[in-house]
Amino acid sequence: MSLSPLDTVNGIFSLIFVAISLVIGFIILSRFFKYKEKIYFLVGATWIFISEPWWPSSLSFLIALINGIGLQSGVYFLIGNIFIPIAIVLWLLAFTEFLYSEKRKLFLSLFAIIGTIFEVLFFAFLFLNPSLIGELNGPVDVNYKSFIMVFLILFISIVVITGFLFANLSLKSEDPEVKLKGKLLIIAYTTFSVGALLDSSVPFSEATIIIIRLILILSAICWYGGFLLPKWMKKYLLKSI
Repeated sequence: MSLSPLDTVNGIFSLIFVAISLVIGFIILSRFFKYKEKIYFLVGATWIFISEPWWPSSLSFLIALINGIGLQSGVYFLIGNIFIPIAIVLWLLAFTEFLYSEKRKLFLSLFAIIGTIFEVLFFAFLFLNPSLIGELNGPVDVNYKSFIMVFLILFISIVVITGFLFANLSLKSEDPEVKLKGKLLIIAYTTFSVGALLDSSVPFSEATIIIIRLILILSAICWYGGFLLPKWMKKYLLKSI
């Protein structure tokens, strides 16, 4: 089975988003080894794992270029979901470094319950009846069932709500650079939530795929700027505001 033009566009732009996300995540994470500040490890690793839902689409696209089939459904579901609870835990650890530190154990305990329920149900469905998780739509696209969608929306909501609270802390600063980081993080959380929701709900065409993945790529770049603010970004954006 050959890849359709829609599959090709989907696979290419999934691959671009994942590649950019992994590079950005590892760049931020690498600052931990330089400055010994664990916040860099936490937020870098968070973005690496938060891009996980697009990993199987990218990998299946590359495999399909060889065999025309791509990943099997069970492997696709496993690669795309197993680390999502870890991403949320990492982000909650980063979030509570600055806000609600006294409630860290409470937040992590509540999410541990949610994450455990997700993992137990996910693996039960994966081994007993993978169709309860979702159905592959060609080699590089998937239609997840309500079970996965409910948890994915919940996970996105946790990241976005706590992310806005985190970014608001920076927006209150009198330092223009810190305030700029806050604005970039607001854009990052907004574009990621919009892109992720559109990716799972809008009927795909070549145009919609490109637009949605560009929104997600923008979220990755703004996440990078919100935590590291490289000189080239600071020079351009501080002059523009």
